[in-house]
Amino acid sequence: MLVRDVESSETLAEHNSKTNRNPASLMKLLTTATAVEILTDTFRFGTQIEYDGVITEDSVLNGNIYITGGGDPTLESAYRKTSGNFYAKSVEAIRDAGIRKINGLVIGDASLFEEYGSPFQWLVEDIGSYYSPTPSALSIHDNLFHLTLRADASSVRLEKIQPPTGLLLPEMNFKAGKELSWKVSKSDFSWQPVFRGVIPVNKKVTIRTEIPEPALLAADSLSNLLRTAGIEVEASSTARVSAVSGREERTLLYTYYSEPLKDIIKETNHRSLNLYAENVFSYLALQKDSVATTQTAADVVSSYWKERGLPARKVFQADGSGLSMKNAVNADFFIQLLVYMKKRAKYRDSFFSSLPVAGENGTVAAFLSGTGLSGKAHVKSGSMERVQNYSGYIYYKNKWYVFCVMVNNYEGDRATVQKQIGTLLNGLFQ
Repeated sequence: MLVRDVESSETLAEHNSKTNRNPASLMKLLTTATAVEILTDTFRFGTQIEYDGVITEDSVLNGNIYITGGGDPTLESAYRKTSGNFYAKSVEAIRDAGIRKINGLVIGDASLFEEYGSPFQWLVEDIGSYYSPTPSALSIHDNLFHLTLRADASSVRLEKIQPPTGLLLPEMNFKAGKELSWKVSKSDFSWQPVFRGVIPVNKKVTIRTEIPEPALLAADSLSNLLRTAGIEVEASSTARVSAVSGREERTLLYTYYSEPLKDIIKETNHRSLNLYAENVFSYLALQKDSVATTQTAADVVSSYWKERGLPARKVFQADGSGLSMKNAVNADFFIQLLVYMKKRAKYRDSFFSSLPVAGENGTVAAFLSGTGLSGKAHVKSGSMERVQNYSGYIYYKNKWYVFCVMVNNYEGDRATVQKQIGTLLNGLFQ
């Protein structure tokens, strides 16, 4: 741990501050701080609607329509109020181009990020879960399906898949019982996941599982919407592009832009959204290469902070969200990062606004609640099994302080650890 006065650099408390620990979601502090400084707080992701081939005089496209992903994690996202018009705008752009029939495919192009399927840096138990959908350059609907099920005494039935699709063919091996418990198994890019578990009797239950191939779902959904809008699509299937080819032969019809990055990182840190963090992190690799990889993204982040005098060589970053057990960072680095973002950063206000307020909102709504520091700390939390971390800013008696407390491999229950950290911080200041 480390607690320091921002202006005077006086240390209020310190313990093993240069020893690396698992940061969990504190890694999002590093990802979002780097992104807003490199890309600017007004940066917007762009998703392009393109075509190849020729549009004839009778409004037939002899070619393909492409949805070319630009890394935007917010397309049709449940967390962004303005994200729900991507499909409608895309259909409108295709119609405005004079296309009434497509003699070809609608293709989802996710080739901006090099994709390996499920990230190899993550634990098997996390892969494909509702909190860790596989990132993609063409992400859609938070890369999550919502499956609604209902059980009676003798059977379990699947009532609805949202977003609706005919691509998903789940094998349902549920039993009716008292308590909800389930797991899913599948291979990368497979549309035939196998579900097993127990569904409570006479209750409607919704479970979330990852979309195995978001680019394909986006293309299939657009195909169906085009047909509904009266634009014929001859092909009965859609395709996924895993490598850049023939991009110079495409014509741009429309670019759909995300909200500004300052709004995206606020959602990332308030809700601790792993998909948002991973896409933002991957995009940083494009500062160095034309196709993003995790290693290149980590190199870009490390180089940026080394150039600014921070001890980034001691940071081991395996992903952007903090989900990987391979991440290792120390409290001293986080303190130096937070001081930089408070005193030297060009986009300090946007970064600061991205942090939730302890005792009031976000993932720290309960942290420090009912204590003297409630409402006075702007904090990012980080937690996973046997890990509980907090880092951020505290405003107390007209002074700003930065703090980082990282507890790994604790004994006992999480609630006790959280309470003890709160007691420690309140004790320091009061």
